Amino acid sequence: MLLLTATSALAFDATKRGNRIGVLVTPARYENGPESMMAASIGKYLREELQKGGFDAFLTNVTYDQLSRNAAANADYYIEVASSDSSSGSPAGVGVGSGPVSVDISVVVAHVAAEVRLYDGRSLELIRRFDLHQKSKGIAPTSIGIGGSGLFAWISIPITEIVQFRRAAHDIAKDAASQVAEYRQAD
Repeated sequence: MLLLTATSALAFDATKRGNRIGVLVTPARYENGPESMMAASIGKYLREELQKGGFDAFLTNVTYDQLSRNAAANADYYIEVASSDSSSGSPAGVGVGSGPVSVDISVVVAHVAAEVRLYDGRSLELIRRFDLHQKSKGIAPTSIGIGGSGLFAWISIPITEIVQFRRAAHDIAKDAASQVAEYRQAD
């Protein structure tokens, strides 16, 4: 009996970490505006991509500062989208019309950059930092015009930019999840 207990104790390796990853909320300085929405989207996609990669990933609903003050760590790792930046533009387009209706078709380009940080779940020390950049391009209608002889109205269609931003944010999350998996395998 004593031999079985000793063998079991030696089989337990406290240095090996599991695969539970908590995705932290973006810091307060990015709480409002489009950057906050972009970081939140990246965080949501990041959790999904980590889960697809076999990790037990979850959203924590706390920031790194809140976690470090409360020290109630329940993950092997924590990951944070520390900052994000986005821009978009339409470098080229064409207007197509017939009679009183016209449509602008443009190339829409969205660029998303994010700093993603990986922390040790026990000590909350920064293990790794990733600076990630993605660009998404697409051709889509960007506005509709309606007019006649003397009056013309034009309506922008912002959904095309939103779609490109989401694609770029999802690509950032895939890249971050891949880098975390590579780090985890090397650990």
